[in-house]
Amino acid sequence: MVAHVEFSRDNNIPMSSQIPVPSIVLPKVTRREVLSKCDYFVDVRLWPLLDDLNPERWLSNFRADEMDHAVHLLQSFLYYSEEVTNALFKSAFQSLSKLVCNDADSYLTMVTAWESFVDRAIFTHVTGETPRPTDSGYAFARKARQVLSIEDARIVSPEAAMQRVLQRKAPVIFVDDFVGSGDQFIHTWHRPVTLSAGYVQTFHAIAALGVADFYYIPILATQYGLKEIEDSCKGIKVLPAHILPAEYSALHPNSVLWPEHLRPTAFEFVKTVSERACIPDTDGNEDDWRGFRKLGLALAFNHSVPDSTLPLFTWDLNDWKPLIQGRR
Repeated sequence: MVAHVEFSRDNNIPMSSQIPVPSIVLPKVTRREVLSKCDYFVDVRLWPLLDDLNPERWLSNFRADEMDHAVHLLQSFLYYSEEVTNALFKSAFQSLSKLVCNDADSYLTMVTAWESFVDRAIFTHVTGETPRPTDSGYAFARKARQVLSIEDARIVSPEAAMQRVLQRKAPVIFVDDFVGSGDQFIHTWHRPVTLSAGYVQTFHAIAALGVADFYYIPILATQYGLKEIEDSCKGIKVLPAHILPAEYSALHPNSVLWPEHLRPTAFEFVKTVSERACIPDTDGNEDDWRGFRKLGLALAFNHSVPDSTLPLFTWDLNDWKPLIQGRR
C-alpha cells in the first residue's frame, strides 16, 4: 500500500508543497499572554505536559530587566508534536510527486506513475559523522513504515541502499527530520562504505554513475544547510516540507523571532544570559551558546532538540532550569 497524494487543480503539484513559509512579525506580548498560550497548547496536546516542557520554570531563570526578552523568546519557540511531525513528513514525501509526475498527464496517469515510483523506491536514513543508534534518522526510517505505509523490506541501512541500487536501478529516498548545518547528510553522502563485494563506495560516487535518482526529504531545513548540501553533494534533490530562512535565527539582525522594539538588543540578551548559565563559546561547535554553526534556532521536536537550537532552551547545568529536557 502506498501513501495517498493529493494534487492541486492548477498544476498537479502536491497541495502541501504550495504552502509558503510565513513571514512572521511578532507583536508585543505580556508574560501572562504567553503563559496562557502555552497552557492552551498543553490542553490541546500540541505541547507535552509540564514535566517535559515547562515555560514558568524556564522564565524563572531571568531577571526582571531581562523578562521582556525572555517572554518574547518563549513566544517564538516552536515545538513540533508527533502529530505535526508526521503531517510534515507526509507532506515532504508527497512533494516528490512534482518531480515524478508530468503535469500535462491525466490524473490517472499521474497516480499510476506515482505508485510505480513508490513501489520501486528504496528508503534509507541519514547518519552523523560517527553513526549512532540515537541518530534521528533511525526514528524516521520507522516512520516510513508507520506513516507512509512503506514495506519493511524497502527500508534499509545506507550501506544496504548502496548495495541494492548498484544491483538494480531504483530511486533512493533519504528520510530525516531536520537539516540545520547540513553536516549529517554531507557525511552520509560522502562516507566510504565497504560493500559485500569488498570494494569501497560512496553515494556521491554512485550518483555520478547516473544509475539512479536520489532524493532527500527532511521535514524542515535551514537555508544555510540547504546551501551547504547543494555545494557539497552533487546528484541529490532535497525537498523539505518547509524551509527556514536565515531570519528565523534569534541572532540574525533582522530576526523575525523578535518584535521590532527588542531586535536591536536581542543578540546581547542571548549572549549575556548564556554567559550567566555558563554555556560555553565553542565557535559554533558542540554546545556553543549560539547553537551548532551559530544558527541560533528556537525549535524542538517531540523526539529531539536539534543541536542548532539555542542551548538556553535545554541547558540544565549551573542551576539553569531548562524549558525542555534533552538534546539530540
